[in-house]
Amino acid sequence: MQAIGGKEAVKRVTSYKMKGTFQISKLSEPGTLEVWGKDPHKTLTVLQFPRVGTLRKGFDGENYWVQTPLGTVSDSSPQEISELERDAQIYSADTIKSLYESMKLDRKARLSGRDVYLVEGTPAKGPAETLFFDVENGLLVRWDMARRHPKRGNVFVKVHFNDYKEVEGVKVPFSFRFAFESFDLFIRLDELQHNVEIDDAIFKKP
Repeated sequence: MQAIGGKEAVKRVTSYKMKGTFQISKLSEPGTLEVWGKDPHKTLTVLQFPRVGTLRKGFDGENYWVQTPLGTVSDSSPQEISELERDAQIYSADTIKSLYESMKLDRKARLSGRDVYLVEGTPAKGPAETLFFDVENGLLVRWDMARRHPKRGNVFVKVHFNDYKEVEGVKVPFSFRFAFESFDLFIRLDELQHNVEIDDAIFKKP
């Protein structure tokens, strides 16, 4: 909490809007993304895939939903709900602890030439996950997550956080790499605004 700016600075952020680009290692063209978030726990992510279309996923405070480029809308299972919650927390390091039933300091290690603390978190559903915090500055630099795939069981992804920038007193990573088993997803934020006016209607299931 202190590393990203302190409790009071984080509390002042009640909504945000992000814009950026993403690149999938298996695709030659980048796509665009927009993310909206609003207390309490409302989120909407819109991904525009080149040559494919738009994927939207959101939570309106009560219901999680996903709308595919084909237009179909589905509710999420309990496992998917917990995963979506962890996705949203990528941008809110102050509430990571609430995602797990228990957390424990595992050990120190080296990551990309820097000393890190390895912290193991055990969620209510799914296997334990590992978070890597920079020893020197306290920032989250990697998060080894587990995702549930209907045909392949647990799928693990390593999320790397880079290029932290201070926005209105809160440090936020502007660069991410999601390392899946068979491909990488790179995200780069171009714009981030805090405390913007957001109509609750955009979070509703289509």
